[in-house]
Amino acid sequence: MATVIHPDGHEETLLGYGPRGILTLEQMQKAVGGYIEHVPWTGREIVFVNDGSFKADELLPNLSASERFQRPLRGPVIVCDAEEVI
Repeated sequence: MATVIHPDGHEETLLGYGPRGILTLEQMQKAVGGYIEHVPWTGREIVFVNDGSFKADELLPNLSASERFQRPLRGPVIVCDAEEVI
């Protein structure tokens, strides 16, 4: 089960398809509001953001996700396990 962390701090569950709950590219793009970009992270989780999230003015700051992943992030952030993405 993946989680979307929104800029206002609320979290939403993102359910994948099939018995393993695999997320589709379309689901992920819809969740972040555009093309996705992988955020390098050394933890067990995999992190994805809108590919414009590193540009200062395009998306709202996501303070909750920024604190959790120790880097400035903007817009919705998807957090999932490796088994949930193709």
